[in-house]
Amino acid sequence: MAAMKAANQMGSQRVIKISNFFGGAEKAWHARREEFEKINLPSNALESFFEFRKKFPEAPEMIEGFCEKKNFKLCCILDEDYPPILKNIPSAPAIFYYRGNLRTFSERVAIVGTREATEYGKKAAQKISSELAAAGLTIVSGAAKGIDTAAHIGAMKNGRTAAILGGGISYYFKSEKKKLLEEISEKGIVISEFSPSFQPNTGSFPARNKIIAGLSRCVIVIEAGEKSGALLTAEDAKKFSRDVFAVPGNIFSEKSLGCNNLIKNGAILLNDVKDILKKYNFSVEQNIFETEKIPAPVEEKKILEVKPIELTDTEKKIFDIIPAEEYITLDEILMSVDDIDAAEISSIILELELKKYITEDGGRYRRN
Repeated sequence: MAAMKAANQMGSQRVIKISNFFGGAEKAWHARREEFEKINLPSNALESFFEFRKKFPEAPEMIEGFCEKKNFKLCCILDEDYPPILKNIPSAPAIFYYRGNLRTFSERVAIVGTREATEYGKKAAQKISSELAAAGLTIVSGAAKGIDTAAHIGAMKNGRTAAILGGGISYYFKSEKKKLLEEISEKGIVISEFSPSFQPNTGSFPARNKIIAGLSRCVIVIEAGEKSGALLTAEDAKKFSRDVFAVPGNIFSEKSLGCNNLIKNGAILLNDVKDILKKYNFSVEQNIFETEKIPAPVEEKKILEVKPIELTDTEKKIFDIIPAEEYITLDEILMSVDDIDAAEISSIILELELKKYITEDGGRYRRN
């Protein structure tokens, strides 16, 4: 399927239609031209497929070799381990690439929100995702900065998470998100329906949002402006008959307008994860409401002991620039360093944030 989908004008639905007609993707790939005449498909799409197959006759083997080399795996809609809940949505992806463990596709809850999250929003996302993950649920989000990243980090404290990408998996694993995605793939799964090297664009994120909503039992929105992409995920959730929860926000904050409007228009107000667990009869793997999985004092002590040891010389150079008393912007950090390129600085800042050495708020940073 992946080889057929690589041809121009061969989207998921056409690839699925062809594969079903021939009784499998492998048979379809090797089928004769005249056999395709029985399928009602646009001639230009078929010509594109035949030209691609002629140019790359070994495409299936090439894709398989690439995935093996890069430590990615491929899942097709005809495979047994393809998530059934995703298979049943309109325009389900014919294939997706992934790194991690498909076991994360047990019971799932999505958490989405603004990239420019406030401290309140990130704390809410981490708390909710951490408690739901401790109850055995997989937290699904889009790997963007802000609420998405906070949700992934919170989930990994106590359980599993799934990151759905808006571009190619190989492209993202070479980006500044590499360290975060590597950690997610070790404790959950990272997936993308796009070809591995595809660069994300404004048109690719709606497809990602559909998968986030399609994979999940419900969608939780935490901080979203009136035009936030998170609201599009909520719309997809409604189309797929999924429940939408929203965390109420500050009525004076533009970043809360979307969430508050969702509640006003019928979304379920969420202020306690127990409501979700009870609504869906999710079984709780441990009593997360009486004892912390990791006692806070022990966790704090561990961070204080490890921090000086884990800072490399380059990390320390960036860390020393960031003040503890006030926030500074990324531009201010970049202007203070002239011997480290911007991409490496962004990667270091993400690493410092993951280690909880610094805090981000609306694109500004300070020490914890």
